[in-house]
Amino acid sequence: MDKSYYSKIPEFEEKTSSYSVISNTNLTDVQDIQSKEESKQPEVPRYEWKVITDEFFEAVQELSLGELMHNEMFGLFEAMSAIEMMDPKMDAGMCCNKNTEPPLTFETAVSTNQLKLSNFEKSELIGIMDGVYSCLVSWLEGHSLAQTLFICLYLHQPYQIEDKSLKAFCCAIHKLAQIIRKFILYAVVYEEEDFEIRDYEYTLEPDMSNSKSCFMLKEAEDDLTKKIKSGQDTSEETQAIVNRLKFLRLVLQALVAIWPDKNLSPTQIEMTEIQKLLSGAVDVMPGIKKTISLGTQPNDDSPNAMGFSLMVNQRMLPPTFPRYTKIKDRLPAMNFLEEFVQRTKVACKIIHFPVYQNALNFFMDFSRKNGPCLLSRSILQCLYFPKPCNRFGLTPISEVLKESARLFSGSPALVSKSQLLTNPEVAKCIDTFFTYCGNVYNAFGMFIQICGFNKARQRDKLARLLDEFGVLVDEAERVDAFLHSKTSDSKKEPLSYFSTWVLYHSLRAMSMYLLSGFELELYSIHEYIYIYWYLSQFLYNWIVSTLNRAECLMEHSKNAIKQQKKAKPNKKKTASPNYRELVLNQSLSNMFNGYFKALAGFTKEDRIPQPLPVFDKEKIRFDHRFAPFAGLLNLPQITYTEFNNMRTFFMMKHQSTELYLEAGKHFHSARIMLESIPNPDFEILDIIKVAKTNFVVMNLLAKGHKKDSKTPPSFDFSLHKYFPIIKHN
Repeated sequence: MDKSYYSKIPEFEEKTSSYSVISNTNLTDVQDIQSKEESKQPEVPRYEWKVITDEFFEAVQELSLGELMHNEMFGLFEAMSAIEMMDPKMDAGMCCNKNTEPPLTFETAVSTNQLKLSNFEKSELIGIMDGVYSCLVSWLEGHSLAQTLFICLYLHQPYQIEDKSLKAFCCAIHKLAQIIRKFILYAVVYEEEDFEIRDYEYTLEPDMSNSKSCFMLKEAEDDLTKKIKSGQDTSEETQAIVNRLKFLRLVLQALVAIWPDKNLSPTQIEMTEIQKLLSGAVDVMPGIKKTISLGTQPNDDSPNAMGFSLMVNQRMLPPTFPRYTKIKDRLPAMNFLEEFVQRTKVACKIIHFPVYQNALNFFMDFSRKNGPCLLSRSILQCLYFPKPCNRFGLTPISEVLKESARLFSGSPALVSKSQLLTNPEVAKCIDTFFTYCGNVYNAFGMFIQICGFNKARQRDKLARLLDEFGVLVDEAERVDAFLHSKTSDSKKEPLSYFSTWVLYHSLRAMSMYLLSGFELELYSIHEYIYIYWYLSQFLYNWIVSTLNRAECLMEHSKNAIKQQKKAKPNKKKTASPNYRELVLNQSLSNMFNGYFKALAGFTKEDRIPQPLPVFDKEKIRFDHRFAPFAGLLNLPQITYTEFNNMRTFFMMKHQSTELYLEAGKHFHSARIMLESIPNPDFEILDIIKVAKTNFVVMNLLAKGHKKDSKTPPSFDFSLHKYFPIIKHN
C-alpha cells in the first residue's frame, strides 16, 4: 500500500506532522520544547536515603535501661503499629521461609499423588468433610478465610474432583460461604474482632446457581441412600457421608430461603418450610457427631491428614504480625453448627412480633442468650430489616413507631379518624416527628441494630444512643405541647403522650447499659452497692412510673374517644398491654433493692473489701459509671454526694441485721410478683430460684448467723447474669 492510504488515518497524519516539525527544527529548539513539557509535569520528590544504623546504636548507649525516646511524629502508637517488612517476627508472609519446601498447592499435590481426586476410602471422605466443617466454624469465629476454609486444597479446584459426593460437597461449601458472607455484610453488626471480611481474591461464587448446588448434593445423597436400601452398602461410614451431605443441603436451602432476595422477609408459609429444613438439619446432627471417629483424624495442626495445606495462602496475607490460627476441634465445631441451627430457628420467630416494643424485647432477649454467634445475630437483623428502615421490607419504620406509640400511651392524635388529624398542621407535625425518630436520628432503628453487636460493642454504642434519645425526648415534649395547644383543653397542663413513650425507651437503653457491666464483669464487688442503688432507687422506679403514666394516658385517651362517640361505658375491664411489663419491672426493682440493702449490711460490718484510697477514689469511679446519662437532661442528674448521703443515712439509722431483714423482704416480694406472671419463661424461673435462695440467706444473717465473721460474701452469677446468689462464707 502507498503512503496515501496511511495519510487518510488521523493517527498517521498526527505522527507524520510531529515528525516533520522536529525535522525542521534544530536541536536547541527540541530541548526547549522538552524542558517546557517537563516543567508542566508535577515534580517527583527525590529522596536521599542515608544509613543511620551505626549512629542509632551509638545514640542508644546514652539511654538508661528501660528509658525510651519520644518524638511528636513517632509515639508509642506508631511504634506498636509499625511493621518491619520481611522480618519473620513481624511479617506474616515470611512464615513460609521457615520451611525448606514450598507450600503444597492443588496442582503440586495432584502431580505428586499427594491428593486424590477419585477412589476415596470412606474414612477419607468423612475426614475431609469434618475438616472442612471445622475450618468453616473457625472462619465464623473471626479467623481469616485464607487461613481456615481455603487451606483445604479441594476447595481451590472443586470441578476437578471426580468423586461425586466430595465434588458436590465442595461446591456447596462455596455457596454456603458466599451466602454467610452476604448475611454478615448486609446486617453490618460485626466488628473487626468478630469477622474477617476479606476474601483474599478467592471466588466465592462458582459458576453454578444455588439450586444446582443443592441438586448436586441431593443427587449424591440419593445415590448413596439407594445403595444402603438395596443392601449393596450397609456400612456405617456410608450413612455418615449421607448425613454430612444432608446437613449441608438443608442448611444451605434454609439460608437461601431466608435471604431477602427481593428486600422482603419470608412469609409465614415460607417460614414454615424454612423451619422444617432447619429441624431436619438438627435431626441429622447426632448421627454426624456419633461418627466423627470413623473418619481420618487431624494430623499435627492440619484439620485432616489429606487435602489440607496450612501455608498455601500465607503469601496472600497482608504484612502484619503473624497470627496463629487454631482450627477448631471437630466435636466442638459440630456442637457450634448444631447450636447455630437452633439459634436460627429461634430467630425466624421474629415474624410473629410486628409491634416495635415486642420486637425490641425479642432482640434484647436473643442478644442475651445468643451473644457469641455473629451469623445468627446477622440473620435476625436481615429478617426484621430486609430493606433499610423497613420492617419485614413492607412497612416504613416511621409507621411502625406510630403504631408502637399508639399502643403504648394511646395518643388521640394517632387514632384513626381522629379530629386532630383533620388539622393539616397537626398531621404534618406528627409525620415530621416520626420521620425524625425513624430516619433522621434513627435512635429506634439503632436500638434494634445495637442488639446485634457483641456485648462489649453494645455497651459503647448504647452510650452514644443515649445522646440521641436525649434529643428525641426534647422533641417529643415540644410535640406534646403543640398538640395540646390545638385541643379544646388547652388551658390544662399538656398530656405527655409522646414524651412518655420516648422516655420509656430511653430508660430501657439506660438499664441495658448498666446491666451489661455485670455481663462483661466490669464492676468490682465494692462497686455493686451504688450500681444496685441506682437501679433500685431511681432507674427502675422511673421505668415503673413511666409505665403507670402510660396506663393513665391510655385510660384518658379511651374516655375521650368514648365521649366524642357518645358511646356507653364498657364495664368489662380489658387487660392492659403493658401489664406484664409493669409487673416484671416492679419485681426487678425489688430484686435490686434487696441487693442494695444486703450490700449496705455487709458494708456496715466491714465485710466488703475496699480499695486503698491512695490508689482509688470512689467519686471518680461513680462519675465514670454514670457519665453516659448526662445527655438525658429531662431526668434528674444523680450525683455522688446524694449516694454518699443515702449510704451514710442507712448506716447510721439501721443495724446490719435490720438491713438483712429488709433485703429478705424485697427478695420475697420479688418472688411473689414473678410467680404471678402467666406463662413465665426460663429467665423468670431462674430469677425466682435466686430470690428464694437469697431470701433464706438474708433471714439467716438477720438472725445473727456468723455475725462475728469478717469473711467477704461471694456472689455467684452462674444462674443469672444480673442477679447473683449471695453466699455467706
